[in-house]
Amino acid sequence: MHPCWQILERHRDSLDATSVLWLDPPQSHSLIKTGDHCITPNRANHRQNPAQWLAPDADWPATVDHLVLFYPKAKGRLEWWLRQVQQQAAGATLWIVGENLGGIKSLPKRVSPWARCDKLDSARHCGLFEVRQENALPAGQDWLSFNWNDHTIHALPGVFSQNRLDTGTAVLLGQLPALSGELLELGCGSGVLSLALLNGDQQNHLTTVDIDWLATTSTQRTLTDAGMADRAEVIWSDGLSEVPVQRYDHLITNPPFHTGIRTHYEPSERFFAASHDWLKPGGSLWWVANDFLDYQAVLQKGAFEVQQLAHERGFRVYRAVRKG
Repeated sequence: MHPCWQILERHRDSLDATSVLWLDPPQSHSLIKTGDHCITPNRANHRQNPAQWLAPDADWPATVDHLVLFYPKAKGRLEWWLRQVQQQAAGATLWIVGENLGGIKSLPKRVSPWARCDKLDSARHCGLFEVRQENALPAGQDWLSFNWNDHTIHALPGVFSQNRLDTGTAVLLGQLPALSGELLELGCGSGVLSLALLNGDQQNHLTTVDIDWLATTSTQRTLTDAGMADRAEVIWSDGLSEVPVQRYDHLITNPPFHTGIRTHYEPSERFFAASHDWLKPGGSLWWVANDFLDYQAVLQKGAFEVQQLAHERGFRVYRAVRKG
């Protein structure tokens, strides 16, 4: 159980007495009542109960009296959430809970220009605060952008590769040829790799997925701006759970392995373990990974011929060809 739930359990009476809108909770919990709703960018949480766990672009409940926001680690995403609160439920009671390791102690300073922040509790290396808005939030910039290869990359706050080409993707792109046919990418982030894959061969088609709603929204805008959206399907998906089953010519990934402040390898490992079933005979799997990550050990034994193509700047690039 996430430690933030343990501190919130100490306030069960207050939370049980009112309808609560939970913002980005890490998982389900008994504190989330039948009549409550959650707003989540995480597809794994959303798919367990879409009627209660709403996507970020869904309409909020008509009446919101009490909100609980789980403090996001990703830079800029706190302000993004607070702007949603200001637009949708400015008069509601707002609690923000988070781990000390995730930076919750900096909350009073971060909101001081426009809000009063009172500590309600601290336990389990977590803090719980009530935030009362006193002034309008400063004008914020939800969308970030940077130029790459004569294209504009668009990203919402906290999305991977939101303001620059990350090192791992750069190393991977240095080895990728133009790939033709049907392509499948795991972890689209802001859409840099997606755009590069579509730019390499003008006749290919890309299916790209990400568990983060803000990432798929970012990639969709990046590809639309580049005029390539007609050759891509961007899917909000927990791994490949929402992807129609078919076989692809190539799979490509810079595997995601962080969830908040923790490493979480299981979704990427599921992708590698199942990759044999998603590739055509002779199809290839391309990936980049930090030196300490050994995804080739997860591949179906004897199903691939694996080759390391590069080792640069702490990253390794691999190609695995599916045997017939």
